[in-house]
Amino acid sequence: MPRKPRESSGTGIYHVMLRGINRQDIFEEDEDYRVFIRIMVTMGNIENLPCHIYAYCLMPNHVHLLIAEKNRTLGEVVKSIASSYALYFNKKYGRIGHLFQDRFKSEPCNDSGYFMTLFRYIHQNPVKAGLVVEAKDYKYSSWRNDYLGLALHKVCHTESAIKRFGMVELSAWVEMPLPEKIGCIDMDKRVIMADETVKELILEKGGLRTISDLSLYTKQRQKDIIRDVMRELEVGPRQMVRVSGMTYAVVHKLWTEI
Repeated sequence: MPRKPRESSGTGIYHVMLRGINRQDIFEEDEDYRVFIRIMVTMGNIENLPCHIYAYCLMPNHVHLLIAEKNRTLGEVVKSIASSYALYFNKKYGRIGHLFQDRFKSEPCNDSGYFMTLFRYIHQNPVKAGLVVEAKDYKYSSWRNDYLGLALHKVCHTESAIKRFGMVELSAWVEMPLPEKIGCIDMDKRVIMADETVKELILEKGGLRTISDLSLYTKQRQKDIIRDVMRELEVGPRQMVRVSGMTYAVVHKLWTEI
């Protein structure tokens, strides 16, 4: 069945979401987030700007962008960003193949009201996921880095939003908690689990004192525990490898069996 064409935007502005293939994490440590941000900075420094980025938020297993087409199509811009980052990530972690799900999600932003909704939604993502208490505390979003000016390198075209709405109104809007249903494209309701939560469930299911005690069990028992935790918490392979210390090959095979 042919793919449904993307809904076009009358303003040229879109909300885009890129997510890791098989729901895996796409950022393992601070350097990874910084590399992705540098790639976005580069897009803004190309002659005849290919796009304007108004907002971004980098989550452990997905990315949100509020972006306007300029001298390149949305597909070309997103492909360029994703390909550059995937090359870096695969080389660093010794992996091959796709890093991102084949087709990114997008939705049009056709008026200023929905622009504000998306602006708030994107910056509230880490609060919704329980990673921070307030949007201004998250290190990998444009609210803290670009709008509050706490980063060395500016990614976003901030002038448009600030000129139109003002920083006072933007600040109040961004820090206001999200309602339960907001209508924006999302991660299919997958909740991002903190490493400590994953660790605690492994210990509980195994009756263990420490993660290292997992090695005292038979290989089959270890696999049963890890599989159960991944199924219950919907944890991706990369995070489970990081928490459990098991090899990626073993954990990934278990993931495909769920």
